[in-house]
Amino acid sequence: MTLPNWKAEDYLVDFEDIVFTGKVVNAPLIMKIGWVTRYLHEVVFPDAIKAVVNGGELSGLLLGFSIVEYLTGYFVGRNSNAKDFMAFMKKYFPVQYAPYLEAVYTQLRNGLVHNLSLRNPWIKSDISFTLEKRSDLHLCLQDEKVIFSIYHFIEDARRATIMYSYDLIMKPNESEDFARNFHRRFNKQD
Repeated sequence: MTLPNWKAEDYLVDFEDIVFTGKVVNAPLIMKIGWVTRYLHEVVFPDAIKAVVNGGELSGLLLGFSIVEYLTGYFVGRNSNAKDFMAFMKKYFPVQYAPYLEAVYTQLRNGLVHNLSLRNPWIKSDISFTLEKRSDLHLCLQDEKVIFSIYHFIEDARRATIMYSYDLIMKPNESEDFARNFHRRFNKQD
């Protein structure tokens, strides 16, 4: 696991029940965050894991990248780009990703999304990846390739969701821009 000492208990939040009626865009931040995280945890993450477990590793990985893109949009409050994607990962993913952030985006994410390949033919990179369904060697170099465990990436995206949500709720003074960005992105939905 990329974060062996990570504990969900460190990210628990507790607050009184909130009753809200009215337009969704006028809902309190906590409700909006709840709707977004519930959708991810009840629908998208289970689908990504089901895909991986049932032999659809690339589908699971694409859902994982979609989750990060989705959260990055909330993080920046607009349509995100490569720089935003890497900034979100730098803040909320384990430090082991740091040396590979650009390659994860340009080679894996763009390679799969735009070229159905692990390598983006339009951008040169010294980093090559080997995809594995599940490996304890996630982000380790072996035979001149970086092992990329799809299961670990999805789990790290789940943890990033929890940590980002926690920051929005429990650290309002540190994350005023984050809250404003979250509202801006959320309110774009119809």
